[in-house]
Amino acid sequence: MRFCRIIFAALASWCACFADVQSGKPGLPHKQPDIRSATSQYDQAEKDYWRGVEFEEGDAVEQDYEAAARWYRQAADSGFAPAQYNLAKLYQRGLGVEQNLERAALWYRKAAEQGDGEAQNNLGVLYATGQGVAHDDGEAVRWYRLAAEQDDPEGTTNLGTMYLQGRAVERDFAQAFQLFRKAAEQGHAVAQNNLALMYANGQSVPRDYAWAYAWLDLATERISGCAELRDRIGKEMTSDEMTRARDLSRQKRAEFAQKGKTPK
Repeated sequence: MRFCRIIFAALASWCACFADVQSGKPGLPHKQPDIRSATSQYDQAEKDYWRGVEFEEGDAVEQDYEAAARWYRQAADSGFAPAQYNLAKLYQRGLGVEQNLERAALWYRKAAEQGDGEAQNNLGVLYATGQGVAHDDGEAVRWYRLAAEQDDPEGTTNLGTMYLQGRAVERDFAQAFQLFRKAAEQGHAVAQNNLALMYANGQSVPRDYAWAYAWLDLATERISGCAELRDRIGKEMTSDEMTRARDLSRQKRAEFAQKGKTPK
């Protein structure tokens, strides 16, 4: 056998865990406008939110997480979902506030219930890992699915992981493959990595080392550990397969560049 299936068992498990960690990372979901030139279309809660963003990012003011938390809370209390999401992130990481995963879950839930896809995903991560809420894979799947329905790439990846592992859903490699491919096409590095492993091991699709190599090559831009696996697969490939793999990788990079997508 040119490529040992045990690699899939070991690394797919690692990638699933990485997807959970990745999904909980902080990151502003919106592009920041210049609030100093804001006009009447910005209501007070939205102005408060962007003021919080300024302090969190240290944009035009000295970075101050405590101030960011105060502004976010003011907007969050008014029901502004982006502020609820960002306040949850601060509680999750303990930035400007004492770390409190229960409060993080509470604010993620408020934003998630208003349809915020990133909040839905992050709440799912908390349920999947039992942080701030009781561990509940069923709830994790429910929130991941809602996030995936909004094309959130991390929610889509995490839902794929649940199908790959058979957690709270019937194990379904074909469904996992489709979800990973959807997120991979959005530039999500963990999905690209997991998709590559499925190609390498022929899970739900014919084994294809060229596609495995190409997706891993793309994922290396964000996940350094993928380079070693990509190179191991490369050593097992024929020269024709390698030529095709490099062509596929270049083609995908060109597509992402045209769409303005970067690995996430």
